[in-house]
Amino acid sequence: MKGKFLHNKILVGALAAALRLHGYPMRLEHAVQRGQHSRSVDILFIANGCRVVIEVELTPARIPGDWAKAKAVDADLLLIVVPHPQVNVAAKAAIDRLRPATLSGPPQIQVMCLGAALQWIGNNCPGISRSHQLKRSNETL
Repeated sequence: MKGKFLHNKILVGALAAALRLHGYPMRLEHAVQRGQHSRSVDILFIANGCRVVIEVELTPARIPGDWAKAKAVDADLLLIVVPHPQVNVAAKAAIDRLRPATLSGPPQIQVMCLGAALQWIGNNCPGISRSHQLKRSNETL
């Protein structure tokens, strides 16, 4: 993975371990497009028939790019996982500022700290709507 220790080993590592524990099919560093210098999402998995992208961010600066990558892989939900509450607040504020002009349409965006994301994974991803579940019920990675 392209990040450093906190990003890769602590945050992405814990999320990947939780997804494996719960039996979700997933891909780490899933390429958005083909090519030598392709951008990628940290984690792509399917929950309840919905494509979910997880991006781990230490600051809110990369959120527009994260949303564009999630849209490019046809995700239903972009889950941005941050290391602590201060970044959570800043990321939500950045999304609110960007939403009218830049972040229109799917995917939905949720921001949460690592502990909440682990609980969310364990609770079978309750934030995904039933209509999206039906739409993608037969899809695989």
